[in-house]
Amino acid sequence: MGQSLSARFEWSKEPASDKADATGALKTSVTNQDLLYDLVRMIEQLCKGHPAEAKAEFRRPLQWASALKPANFTGAGDKWDVNTATRFSVNSTENRSDGQPLFHLEQTSTDASSFTAHASSFEILNRVLQIADEKKLTELQGIIQANRDPAKVIFGVSGETALVDAFEAFTTESDPRKRDQYGKLYKLLLVVNSFDLQLMKTAVAELRKDKTLDIHKVTEELLMLQSFCGRQESRALISIDWESDYTFANGYKAPPWRQVYGELCYLEVQPFDRGKFMVTASKRGYFVNKGYAADEKGHERLQYEADSDVFPSLIDLLRATSPHFAATIENQAYHFEPPAGESETSAEFDVGGVGQTYQNHPSDDGDDDRDHTDDNTPRKSEPGQKRIAATRKTKLKAAAKPRAYEPSLKWRALGLSEEGRANDSRNGRKVEKQRQGRSLSAGREKKGGRGRHGVDEDDMSDNDSEEEQQEKRQEISELPAEYYQIQKLVKYLRAGNQTATIIAICSLRDFDLTNEFNQTAIRDVGGLETLVNLLDTDDPKCKIGALKILKDVSQNVATRSALSDLSGMQPLVQLLADHDREAKCLAAETIAHCAKNARNRRAVRKFGGIRKLVRLLKAKPGSEDEQVAMAGALALAALSKSARNKEAIQEAGSIPLLANLLESQNERLLIPVVGILQECASDAHYRAAIRGSGMIKFLVENLASKNEALQTYCASAIFKCAEEDETRTLVRQYNGLSSLVNLLDNTTNKELLAAATGAVWKCAQNLDNVAAFNKLNTIKKLVSLMENQPEDVLVNVVGALGACAQTVEGRQAIKESNGITPLVNLLTGTNQALLVNVTTAVGACALDTDCMAIIDRLDGVRLLWSLLKSTNPLVQASAAWAISPCIEHAKDAGEMVRSFVGGLELIVSLLKSDDVDVLASVCAAIANIAKDEENLAVITDHGVVPMLGKLTNTRNDRLRRHLAEAIARCCHWGNNRVAFGTASAVAPLVKYLRSPDEEVHRSTARALHQLSMDPDNCITMHENGVVQLLLGMVGSPDQNLQEAAAGTIGNIRR
Repeated sequence: MGQSLSARFEWSKEPASDKADATGALKTSVTNQDLLYDLVRMIEQLCKGHPAEAKAEFRRPLQWASALKPANFTGAGDKWDVNTATRFSVNSTENRSDGQPLFHLEQTSTDASSFTAHASSFEILNRVLQIADEKKLTELQGIIQANRDPAKVIFGVSGETALVDAFEAFTTESDPRKRDQYGKLYKLLLVVNSFDLQLMKTAVAELRKDKTLDIHKVTEELLMLQSFCGRQESRALISIDWESDYTFANGYKAPPWRQVYGELCYLEVQPFDRGKFMVTASKRGYFVNKGYAADEKGHERLQYEADSDVFPSLIDLLRATSPHFAATIENQAYHFEPPAGESETSAEFDVGGVGQTYQNHPSDDGDDDRDHTDDNTPRKSEPGQKRIAATRKTKLKAAAKPRAYEPSLKWRALGLSEEGRANDSRNGRKVEKQRQGRSLSAGREKKGGRGRHGVDEDDMSDNDSEEEQQEKRQEISELPAEYYQIQKLVKYLRAGNQTATIIAICSLRDFDLTNEFNQTAIRDVGGLETLVNLLDTDDPKCKIGALKILKDVSQNVATRSALSDLSGMQPLVQLLADHDREAKCLAAETIAHCAKNARNRRAVRKFGGIRKLVRLLKAKPGSEDEQVAMAGALALAALSKSARNKEAIQEAGSIPLLANLLESQNERLLIPVVGILQECASDAHYRAAIRGSGMIKFLVENLASKNEALQTYCASAIFKCAEEDETRTLVRQYNGLSSLVNLLDNTTNKELLAAATGAVWKCAQNLDNVAAFNKLNTIKKLVSLMENQPEDVLVNVVGALGACAQTVEGRQAIKESNGITPLVNLLTGTNQALLVNVTTAVGACALDTDCMAIIDRLDGVRLLWSLLKSTNPLVQASAAWAISPCIEHAKDAGEMVRSFVGGLELIVSLLKSDDVDVLASVCAAIANIAKDEENLAVITDHGVVPMLGKLTNTRNDRLRRHLAEAIARCCHWGNNRVAFGTASAVAPLVKYLRSPDEEVHRSTARALHQLSMDPDNCITMHENGVVQLLLGMVGSPDQNLQEAAAGTIGNIRR
């Protein structure tokens, strides 16, 4: 019952007064019905997710005319006291703090057939609604009608400052009973406010679907009017600007609680002939609001109520409110001057071919931000960058049909005649000088408003795209001559004459269309719309020419975004089925460029382009269709950066076609084909398909290619496919290990080096491969790569060393190559993935006594211990796993551990972690720490026994194994055996013996053997059936398990 819900209800009859409990009538409408359903869900979720807050007592009971009767409560449980003897009534058995029932239903004094209900908490209200069943909405409607401002009734506060007022009421209340009530109500208000915000976001999202007026149009009209501002009498206005420079995440300047009314922003207008006034821009149009006024506390607040009619445009509103403005506009006693600060950032168009220029300005709308984020790159305020916004979505839709180039709608709105434009066009050469005299208010808006709004939420599901790098733009003082020449050529494309169109296309092809300013010229004059329209023509020459131009210009970030606005992917997808081979190739290559934009990737999938592109792969290597297959593979490689597209590519039957194309000798074809495989190999189903279709052999063979791009893709594909041990074995069988090791010599190509080291890392997780790597002197090469390399290379190199260090030969090779020192030095880094691999490698090296001595000398154990403070559980776990072998193989390990100030307390505290791997690794470390009696005494004082006891109910066998070992070690001090029994750790340990893991059996039997030395523990073990389980283990081939089981049984018998 938050403010957004109350504000959105539609009323057919206004209440008689402004009181919170004043009654009115709700309209019978779909909107109100949906809001009532939202209210039901909110109350149910509140009671389910926040039961304590739902019980909070209202400041005043909600009172309404109820359709329920006492008979409805009969049989509803013992929480209701139904009185049918004298006066029909219902009371809840639970009472308020003042002794009154939380719910009360009674007959009205005037009509015996009607009842009035009173509810004092959301919990009791939810129960009543459950009883109402099909009448839930009727009851809620009655509550809303009887309590126009329910927040005022429930919380005693309302309005924009409700949270602040509620907190003040809580902190200033001296009565303990009321203070407790206000505290609970404040918590309830916070919860209701969070529900309210969610509903507001939903309402705003629905209102944004209405395109009648949006922030983009408001910004455009404001910027235009700002160019007419000034102190001279010839100007239309003194000033016009935003009421506030702050912009919300969705691009709107109106606060969220006003956005539910469809309001977008507020403007401050100062005309010549009246005082300053405020204008509201809403979805419905523009209207004058009541401006600022002091509230009851003396604070100036904006009064949002309308004080005029609603006008479709800002110009219409100003004409109606300011005679001076109307006269100035009608007389056209001015020149159109763009806002200040845009000499390098706005797009100039040549109107009608007569030299008169006008400008488009970047929008403040959140939609622009969505366009930019589709390339997943934050936009920088570089001079040429803002030209991206020159192509507007609203104009693009209008440009879907071929048309002659027309002046801006801004000029039409001002009522300028053709003659007036012709006269003013003579002044076109003065545009550069006019730029210097633009209004300061517009410049202030560009500095304050443009850069503050956040990026709007991407409401589309396909967000797993690779980042596209921002393109740098040159800063120049003026546009080159080619800019204007290209714009004139684009106009001939619109003429409709086939010959003129072909000539214009050929002339455009003579320009360097990969140049940014030439691309901008085409985009600014609306050439992209025309080129997209030409794709639908029947003339093959026009179609091919348009495709060639689009293929070149689509290499630009802004052009890709503009093509997305134009729905340019649909005609391109249709051309993939064209009978002309060249048209199919060009369409596919253009899609490959455009697919760097996430919205274009979604559009291609939506229009069925993936299946058509996969069909292009049906080519025999060496045939004429190979060129078509190459273009299709390029497009699919770009599209495969999306998880959904990967699924669609596989479902379209791409695997056998890709396997067939790998037999080609054409490296230009192999690069995109392997590019598809390495992108899709991140999916387990793809990896299985790649392995099953025999493509690993081709990937290994192409590692020896002289083309570094192909080598990079092959190594990256093996890196991802080698997650499974079958693939690692296949790489060795196809002699791929030596090729991977040879790639480590190329230290200049960092991308290739990262892929090669990653493949070596994954392949080294097979012990047979490690033996082969040792013969190839791989470790020495890896150690040499541990300095002056990017972090992605270091992560893979250290991971490979950690895998190789699992063998004795590997550890020996690392020591002989002087690899211990650089490994320990990397423990001071901050890259989380690198720290996980480094700690794993150091821990593996610590299994060797000589390596451990070097680690100890370099203070490596102290560095490992410091990583236990990391907030990343992966780093904590890998550090704890590494500490265990360090303690086990260090000389005088007990003294070393005690030398770490606070170290033992830190490791014991990690037993409170929620991560199972952290808990298992810490238990393993504690089991080694407890070998030293003094350290065992210290960790016992830190409460290790009860903490270990709390963990015994786990079902994870890895944790069980190390937990039981830690318990066995800790039993060697004082009364710890008795303490474990007191902590209820004995009975759960017996269940460990039913685990299928032999390691769990061994460590559990040792723990039970130690615990059975206490008589009470023996009783607990016997009661839980430990004897039968241990009898079977006495005959185990594992001698340690035999002895522990027999010893436990012996202790129980005594």
